[in-house]
Amino acid sequence: MNRTFYRNTILQAILLMVFWLIMSGHYDLMHVSFGIFSVILVLVINYSIRRHLFALGERSEALKLSIARLLYYVPWLLWQIIVASLQVAYVVLHPKCPIDPSLLRFKTRLANTSAKVILGNSITLTPGTITLDIEQDEFLVHSLMDISSSGIIDGTLPGEVAKLYERRPGQVVRDVKVIKTKADVS
Repeated sequence: MNRTFYRNTILQAILLMVFWLIMSGHYDLMHVSFGIFSVILVLVINYSIRRHLFALGERSEALKLSIARLLYYVPWLLWQIIVASLQVAYVVLHPKCPIDPSLLRFKTRLANTSAKVILGNSITLTPGTITLDIEQDEFLVHSLMDISSSGIIDGTLPGEVAKLYERRPGQVVRDVKVIKTKADVS
């Protein structure tokens, strides 16, 4: 095992414990002990998964996540989630419920499998969109309205994910196809 593996394990343990403390809101011995036990359990379960590269042929330098960029990305994504939540709330509360659902199929040029998973999860976390399928470099996303998918089509969200691994990712999204689906609102 190398230094990077230990560093990442320690970083993961710290982040999981901070998340536990924030989410529990209790800092007494019992709750902190439960948190430590939970973190250790997750690390043990994840150990075998983290030892494998799921995409053969990925270069190790392409797998290096920039912690500085991650510290920018998380608040940026949280802001995108808030904005999208307000947009979806407006549409749902609007008397005419002006949804315009569509399927969005696009290809992406991301450095590795982890970046694709982060992009798929980020799309799903953002209200109004859900990642339906990822196959190789191709994504299939359902969008509730046009504005929900605008950050994907223009490459903003995939570009931010790419910056987690690359300094200057360039054009990340290509071959975008929007398929309109009929809204059946009674």
